[in-house]
Amino acid sequence: MPTLEEKQVYFDQYWQAQPDAKTDPRSFQRAGMVHRLLSKESGKLFDLGCGRGVILDYFAGLGFEVTGSDISPEIITMVTQKGHRAMILDIERDEPYEKYDVILCLEVLQQLYYPRRALKRLKDALNDDGEMVISVPNEFHIVSRLKILLGRSHLGHFDHSHVRLFAPSRDRELFEKINLTVVGRRYVPIIPPTWKILTKLFMPLTQLFPSLLAIASIYKLRRL
Repeated sequence: MPTLEEKQVYFDQYWQAQPDAKTDPRSFQRAGMVHRLLSKESGKLFDLGCGRGVILDYFAGLGFEVTGSDISPEIITMVTQKGHRAMILDIERDEPYEKYDVILCLEVLQQLYYPRRALKRLKDALNDDGEMVISVPNEFHIVSRLKILLGRSHLGHFDHSHVRLFAPSRDRELFEKINLTVVGRRYVPIIPPTWKILTKLFMPLTQLFPSLLAIASIYKLRRL
């Protein structure tokens, strides 16, 4: 497993290369889908892997007391300059410092060598009546499968930072191993959110056929 310093250098460079126009609309879309899954309307919210802070912006605007964490020092500087509380945290080595009513872990587990260990630490940081929402990519949607068949990639579109591969048919197994149960779910369509009309039309089909049409799966979890 890479050292903390190696991870920090990598993810500083990763975020420098990510265009706002592509990543921010996706983050805002996920924020809205997460919001619709939550039953809580306020409280302490922790966002692991907060990136540029789009999710924090969204939930702070709803009245949540938000805290973000990331492994990239540059990102933490950016988020704190926006006025949010944020900290550097390597969830594979460290535990969150407080208890929270809502914990978000969106598009992070695929970049971890030990996702089960990370989920266990997040579960321990959850208040007794707390809610956790996890988002993981669907690495085997229809576009990836077509790329493999056409020989354009040996593993479809996969980001080289992904060290774990996820698919809707297998996600539940990971959660149940640490006594978390799925109490709600939504699937993010592969259609870019900037294509608003097509995204709206595609949303119902995505919920019916997530293995083919979803770019990511969002799960609301509670303790068993």
